[in-house]
Amino acid sequence: MDEKLVREPLYEKLKKRLLVTIETENLHMLPNERELMARFGVSRNTLRRAIFELTKENILRPVQGIGTIVYPVPEIVENSRILIVCDREMTIFQREVFNLLLFMLNNSRLTTVVLMLDKEKVDVDRFDALLKTCDAVVIEKLCSFSPIILERIRKTGKKMVGLRFRPDSPGVPFVAEDVFEGFYRLARHLIELGHTRIAYIGNISDGSRMEGLKKAFQEGGLELAPELMFDFKHSSRAEGYRLADELLKSGRRFTAIIAHNDTCALGVEERLLIAGIRIPEDVSITGFDNLRDSAEYPVPLTTCCGDPEQMIHEAIAYLFSTRNSGATLEKMFDPRLIVRKSTAPVVKQ
Repeated sequence: MDEKLVREPLYEKLKKRLLVTIETENLHMLPNERELMARFGVSRNTLRRAIFELTKENILRPVQGIGTIVYPVPEIVENSRILIVCDREMTIFQREVFNLLLFMLNNSRLTTVVLMLDKEKVDVDRFDALLKTCDAVVIEKLCSFSPIILERIRKTGKKMVGLRFRPDSPGVPFVAEDVFEGFYRLARHLIELGHTRIAYIGNISDGSRMEGLKKAFQEGGLELAPELMFDFKHSSRAEGYRLADELLKSGRRFTAIIAHNDTCALGVEERLLIAGIRIPEDVSITGFDNLRDSAEYPVPLTTCCGDPEQMIHEAIAYLFSTRNSGATLEKMFDPRLIVRKSTAPVVKQ
């Protein structure tokens, strides 16, 4: 038979393209089916056949509840144990992400061991004992990042990954949402609506948040007004309410408020509504995190957030991938602006 008449199967061509993509983009996990089908212009059957062939070659491994891992650890077994290290005190959003992490790990048939640390004192002996029994470590956002803890993990040679934050310690793998970009988009959204007197209620020491705001203000030809910056003591609904009350009593003019997060924004909403201020007709409000109930606030909240589920997928895939074992995962996820009823164009007076 004429070799020219023998066509290479489409799934074989796709296999080659997937391998190139894996190497050039340094993937630990494949994107989802829908994204791959759109990207390569192939059918679901062709994609699944290519993945099946790469799975036979031990290049890929679909893991229930997680995704398709690249260059998987040999024998990812259902009883692999993951140690989750987190602070005992969590924000509402941290609890939501923590519960999602537990659900996804349990759904993938991996065993989870949870260690909640006290910020003031770390029980090193207990940590060492648990670490010996586990295969990998996930460190949840805002965990007390003790150098002692990091050093102990490193000495074991076990993989670890930080979830939803960028560690200060160099060389610690992490996946996180781009908070800088999120607050830039929130501020830009309000400025595009015509707001120029924008207050901030939150942590003014948070570099990512403040730098994102500054960038949007500078691009809009504006400056952050120091008299409209209200620094909170902690992230809570009550603190948002208290600082909104301070803002109202100050008599300073404003048409919008950016809150540190959704929890804080709820307290802000409550105080303004009690004062008879209409949202968004009189004042626009934004939050951050996209809490599950933020769409059910008295006025559904405009907010911004990365994709916690995708971050968890990426973190777990990294732990069970053998590719570039000496490389460090450093991945920032683009946050999405979610516009609801709490923001509107400024009313010209």
